[in-house]
Amino acid sequence: MVANFELSLAGLYAGLAFVGQAICKVIGIDCWGGFEISPEAVLDGLGYAVVPMLALLFIQDDAIVNAWAPARAVRDVEDGELMEYFEGMGWQFLPIVIAGALSEEIFFRVALQGGFSHAIQASASLNQTPQGLSALTAIVPSFAPFAQILAVVLSSALTGSMYYVITAPKDPTYVIAPVSRGKQALKDMRKRFEVWNERRTMKKIYSPLMESLLALYLGFEWLQTGNILAPMVTHLVYSNVVVGNGLLRLHYQRLKLRQRVASIMGYRKDL
Repeated sequence: MVANFELSLAGLYAGLAFVGQAICKVIGIDCWGGFEISPEAVLDGLGYAVVPMLALLFIQDDAIVNAWAPARAVRDVEDGELMEYFEGMGWQFLPIVIAGALSEEIFFRVALQGGFSHAIQASASLNQTPQGLSALTAIVPSFAPFAQILAVVLSSALTGSMYYVITAPKDPTYVIAPVSRGKQALKDMRKRFEVWNERRTMKKIYSPLMESLLALYLGFEWLQTGNILAPMVTHLVYSNVVVGNGLLRLHYQRLKLRQRVASIMGYRKDL
């Protein structure tokens, strides 16, 4: 079962990378995003990975999750994906995460972001008219042209939108709930439904938002480094931390649950 799942994911990621390469060839841009193996790019990628890793570990802390609803929503989505895609895996998740990080960088960064930047810079109507992009260049920081910055924003927004469409929980056709007589019972049931619906709405909003912010961060990293290897390393490290930390947390949660069940069963036997 796990082997079949790994093969299907490998095919999905290979297809994503192939589509990205095809887009680059059709548009006529560099298919590899300035890829060059160098210690400097690897170190840059590791350095850039610190910020999203610390943000992730902060958001996933139990105290933050219990006190902040958006963090709770992000963890709910993450736990659902881990249990659906990575449950029962050991080291096998590493090649899957590696393939996912590399293919997503080729597609979202090199193809989409590079394609948006190329299209904006090549558009005469945008660059030559007083209302075009050239008129707005002065308000943009000097570390990158405006077309490239706009391409980062557009590609990150598209990333979040695609993630929303693919992973957002579908609205159920109906909901089964216990019905009791009395006004108080109806109020309690309505309150529980409102809480449930609020958590579903949170999942739809904040998990894609996190993906958009990560895409925005990786896009600016690519602008700064000029080598797609750097955001590849950052994405790879971040994804491994997400999956590894999540699987470890779920393992300890199940271990605690088993210990509690064992203690309850032992207590009943003593009675």
